[in-house]
Amino acid sequence: MLFYRRQVTVWDMGKQLVLDREDALMKKIRLALCDDEHFFLKDMKQNLKKYEEETSYEIIVGEYCSGIQFLEDIKEKGLSWDIIFLDVDMPLKKGTEVAKEIRKNYEDVVICYITSFGEYALQAFEAEVLEYVVKPVDYQSLRHSLNRCIKQVQYIKDAKNIKKRYIEIQSKCKAALLCMDEIVYIEKRRNQCVFHMEDGEQVYYMTLSQAYDKLDPDMFFYSHQGYIVNFSHIKEVKTNAVCLGNGIEVPISRTHYKKLRKMHMDKIHKIRTERKNWRT
Repeated sequence: MLFYRRQVTVWDMGKQLVLDREDALMKKIRLALCDDEHFFLKDMKQNLKKYEEETSYEIIVGEYCSGIQFLEDIKEKGLSWDIIFLDVDMPLKKGTEVAKEIRKNYEDVVICYITSFGEYALQAFEAEVLEYVVKPVDYQSLRHSLNRCIKQVQYIKDAKNIKKRYIEIQSKCKAALLCMDEIVYIEKRRNQCVFHMEDGEQVYYMTLSQAYDKLDPDMFFYSHQGYIVNFSHIKEVKTNAVCLGNGIEVPISRTHYKKLRKMHMDKIHKIRTERKNWRT
């Protein structure tokens, strides 16, 4: 059972804020504006603010006055934007060129062209641009474009999350796609790995280290040189065993005991604190 607080405390620019839970769960969208016209950037930010007020999204905006500056920032820091609005007709480096350079390394980012000219429509398709908006941009047109862009962002994120939940296992004799949530623990047995699932066992010819390399390191941990456990299935950590429910226990070595014990106790403490705060 999950327990939710009616209010959540967050920090913003060093200030402590108490928000309603619905506000705290507001979806965040990181959006970059790249345009050499300052008045247009100002208008866009006002329209984005209006969009925030009408929807459940919080839009974190980054401003760039040139494509060269934008590409330099990406090269230095990596791409952290979900959506990019690019002015096509910028000096020195046009938006079409910027989009093509971004696409070389970042296939999934959602790009939207903004321009005063309709002649760039074909180039928009060449760079796999989702939206094409002509200046001056009215709010309703922008709203329509944002809705499409955000749907695409969500689709990409959902697809990535689904992919992360599954691992592909290939051995000499067979291959399979396993859901990580359903893996309770993995056991080394001679030259095989036994995946103990919620609904039975799956046996593959591979080493335990090969199996571990395919798993989410924030979810799976060694309890012993011959065992890997799914942390979400741990019910108790004893001095010599990890209890995984339904009477299942796997050995734990002194090397891994302290780490797993601390993580498990921290989890219990967090749940108790959340329950206490929810009830008050």
